[in-house]
Amino acid sequence: MTPLITAHRGYSQVAPENTIPAFELAIEHQADFIELDVQETKDHGLVVIHDSHLMRLAGLDRNLWNLTTSELASLDVGQWFGEAFKYTRIPSLASVMDLAKDRIKLNLELKCHGHEQALVSQVVELIHQKHWQQNCVVSSLDFDTLRQVRTLDPGLTIGPVISPSRPEYPDFEVDFYSLHFTLATPERVKQAHVNGKAIHVWTVNQPDDMQRMIELGVDNIITDQPAALKTEKASKQTKT
Repeated sequence: MTPLITAHRGYSQVAPENTIPAFELAIEHQADFIELDVQETKDHGLVVIHDSHLMRLAGLDRNLWNLTTSELASLDVGQWFGEAFKYTRIPSLASVMDLAKDRIKLNLELKCHGHEQALVSQVVELIHQKHWQQNCVVSSLDFDTLRQVRTLDPGLTIGPVISPSRPEYPDFEVDFYSLHFTLATPERVKQAHVNGKAIHVWTVNQPDDMQRMIELGVDNIITDQPAALKTEKASKQTKT
């Protein structure tokens, strides 16, 4: 079985990360999932953006948790990537779900900046409101966040993001592990599968690494380059 393809923050090699243009391109290139970052605003809205500080993406020396959803929506998060994307906005999670409905699945990575008050409950409520339970997975570096998701809805598919700097595993039931690809070994993949867990790997952009992950039998590859990964998958299938 070949791995599914997840477009990391959308097709972020060719459009600004976590934006509607990047998501549209991921859909156009037939990725299976979009991985996106969800954060809570000052007024408890849910927006899609990776950084909590806004300098890199918007040129603003402010923290996200000090701004409302409408204030964030006025920022330009595209011009840093290229003039063609000037005036690209930070999308709400609801708007992304509407865009993706019946077109692509979502990996909702919940990002904790330490000032959130209702991140998990709001996300779970929105998933239910928009009937996305079977078409998304929820991931996070923060294990307590995932535990809250599991408590609110035991039926949602959840998985911890595990990095080389903190290669720890949660002590509660999860459905998949999202590993930095350097942590994926034949033994680890085999053991996860024996235990009924899937393995997602991130962020895999080099052809040799793509091929190695395919050969390892991982279930899902997260990449900035979904079109290149699709080509590598096709090449592997031709050879076999």
